[in-house]
Amino acid sequence: MSIIPDKELVIQAHKASLGNSIKAYEDFQEESMHPMETNEALLMQILKDNKDTEYGKKYGFEDIHSVKEYQERVPVIEYSDIDPLLERMLAGEKNILTAYPFSHMCETSGTVGKQKLVPLTDRQSAVFVKYNRYYTDGFVEKHLSPEWIEGRAFATAEGTHHTAPSGITCGSASSVMAKYVNGGKEALGQMMRVLYTSPVEASIPEPGTQTNYIHIRFALMDKDITGIISGFYLQTLQVFQYIADNYEMLINDIEKGTIDESIMMPDSTRESLLAKLEPMPKRAAELREIFKNGSDFQFVPKIWPKLMYLQGVGGDGFAVYSRNIKEHFTGDAVANIYSGITASEGLWSIPVELESEDCALVPGSAFMEFLPVEAGSDFSKCVTMDQVEVGKTYELIITNLCGYYRYRMSDAVQVTGYYNKTPRVRFMYRVNKTVNMVGEKTTEKAMQLSVEAAAEELGFDLVDYTMYPDQDRAKPRYEFLVQPRIESDREGISEEALSASIEKWLCHFNAEYGFGQAESSGRIAPSVSYWLQPESTFLYRDIQIMKGASPTQLKPVRVISKEEQKKFFYSLRDRS
Repeated sequence: MSIIPDKELVIQAHKASLGNSIKAYEDFQEESMHPMETNEALLMQILKDNKDTEYGKKYGFEDIHSVKEYQERVPVIEYSDIDPLLERMLAGEKNILTAYPFSHMCETSGTVGKQKLVPLTDRQSAVFVKYNRYYTDGFVEKHLSPEWIEGRAFATAEGTHHTAPSGITCGSASSVMAKYVNGGKEALGQMMRVLYTSPVEASIPEPGTQTNYIHIRFALMDKDITGIISGFYLQTLQVFQYIADNYEMLINDIEKGTIDESIMMPDSTRESLLAKLEPMPKRAAELREIFKNGSDFQFVPKIWPKLMYLQGVGGDGFAVYSRNIKEHFTGDAVANIYSGITASEGLWSIPVELESEDCALVPGSAFMEFLPVEAGSDFSKCVTMDQVEVGKTYELIITNLCGYYRYRMSDAVQVTGYYNKTPRVRFMYRVNKTVNMVGEKTTEKAMQLSVEAAAEELGFDLVDYTMYPDQDRAKPRYEFLVQPRIESDREGISEEALSASIEKWLCHFNAEYGFGQAESSGRIAPSVSYWLQPESTFLYRDIQIMKGASPTQLKPVRVISKEEQKKFFYSLRDRS
């Protein structure tokens, strides 16, 4: 196969699966007209299928015939409640939490302590494939030009895994795709090259591989890509910034068919990639002409003139990334498809409109309950999707196809309206990331709004931020580390001015925080803010990925909770 597949081959590959894609899209249209019936039927099927498991027998799944009975008999749980059971399953025991077959455990990125385990059952895999692959293609087919099938997608997905003594693999879901393809890893690589630009050396990398270079290098070689798919818009922003910073090296390598010596990867990976590469002087000349005056312009539509859409988790809590992308790299030439809420534990919502941050719940993916955030741990307040109220914020509690029953996801979602008869929701913040040193209960959302308001007030391009709750003081305080897009953005803005602005807005967006500041007793000291060097966030992600973390699970570090995070970000303070 040529390094860039023939256009007709790409079209044929898309058309081969388009029937499944249209069906998945149309199935959801029908499902969205009967959400509660679909969701309750799924719960009853899960209980029936798992009644003979250890957990099912303990809570009498066989005798549960309604949602009300389920809520009365089965407790709401957190991960610690089922951790011992999952360890037994990892050791090879059967019928503990689920009767559905599985041979892989997804490892979540976690925030503190060891990684969490989620069995990737065959039933759950089918849900991921249906919505992440087929429904997405059906959505693109319905909402964009039919010419999208004429090009490949640039997908940043990658992952690694290891094998437990029981033979069960552990890692990201994407790392075991080769299990389901006849011919294994090499066959998967051949198949993916027809639809996606990245080679298997980047999608399933060997340890120590600098994958961002490989993803970007192979995507730049193909000027006809029509979509860019990432887990988070932060990844997409990092891709564009990497091109802006390294276009000369990338163009030279494309021209000569080489890999720059500075790029880290095992020798075997370098040899494998070099065998697939060839000099591309024509494409290099095109790129060199585009960047002849530098990279400080919206270059993405120039290097990929057929690019139609970006897809990933963006908007609202991640809106700072999509704003930076549009303003500095794409303009209005490329549509945004904001992905719904997906995690190792399952998939809860999907996009139903271009450019919309609100996604529709998926009634057939998991049984869902909604706990009003003000209810705390009063689980008697849980409601089902037919009882939610528009404008209200809830914590998501799920019963999935992996053996998690009434599990607290710690994700807060706001109900924004309806798609057909199915609620539309927007991710707001992570409940377990609320900062509460003296009773102030500051959410990630309040911190986000405060930093964004300060950026607008002071006039600088914000890329990212993190916050360290410093409790090793007589009076605790928040310490924000703020990352501008480029160093010149912060010129003329002192850290004192930055601190004052963020503090003002923090008092505005969290009344409890402001109240604590106003008290004469002064329970908490005023926050301080420091500048981070540009691209600090990108460097942190690269290091974690090089250590084996899955980029699709690497959420932004909004609150520093580990000593290694603190050392890293404080070491990158911009003291100029």
